[in-house]
Amino acid sequence: MLPSELISIVRDRLLSTVGKPEQRYWSDYELLVDYGNIALDKLFLGARKLITDSNTASDLAGNPLCTITLVANQSDYDVSPKIIEIAGATLTDIIDTTTLDTRITPMRIMTTAEMDEQYYGWRSYGVGNPRVVIIDSNTDSLGIWPVPVANDNPPPSMLTTTVSLKVHRFMLNRLRMINKGGVNVADDSVTLEFREEYHAALIPGILAEAYMKDNQDIKRPELAEFNRKKFEAKIEDIKDDLSRRTRVNRGIRTKLAFR
Repeated sequence: MLPSELISIVRDRLLSTVGKPEQRYWSDYELLVDYGNIALDKLFLGARKLITDSNTASDLAGNPLCTITLVANQSDYDVSPKIIEIAGATLTDIIDTTTLDTRITPMRIMTTAEMDEQYYGWRSYGVGNPRVVIIDSNTDSLGIWPVPVANDNPPPSMLTTTVSLKVHRFMLNRLRMINKGGVNVADDSVTLEFREEYHAALIPGILAEAYMKDNQDIKRPELAEFNRKKFEAKIEDIKDDLSRRTRVNRGIRTKLAFR
């Protein structure tokens, strides 16, 4: 679904309840940018696994997304605010600086509380070969433990030690308007980066916001609540569908492995 199509459908739904002068009540900017992005955020946070990414190195602002370059003696690393959660991590390091052979090692993903339980004194451990990604060290950052050690014979810069992340993330772009022929219209170059059958779930999320606009002619708390519950139900349906797809895919991989 294109952003312009999304606005059109939402407008049709609003017209059926508040009458004809809809342009005076809600602008396209409100419906798409204000309410649409709120609905997107709630959808992604609720479903969590709409987008799984292990290939995109950085987000559009240049923040590390799936690839982090480690620095000697540095434990904390900024990451993209587009990350919802980290699903997996591997360490790639150089094991032979002459042949430039690399080694890929799975890393554990842990919280600081889990670190306290399993690695007594880990905060003062010092440097070593990283094996844990600490996911709650700070907002929009993660910790690497042990702290990366300096390489006495460093390889070329293009082959530095890196952590590769598998993440569940938000869309990289936000819904927005652009000026086209002197008129502000929906930017249809912004792609809804998740399965198309889930796009319609945004509609009740936008309607729930629209019906709470502080305008006595159109504010409908009962309709806002109705659409909020409908939106939450659709999010639960999406979560169930994603879980089913994951189970099916795992089953297919298992069958292929035993062929």
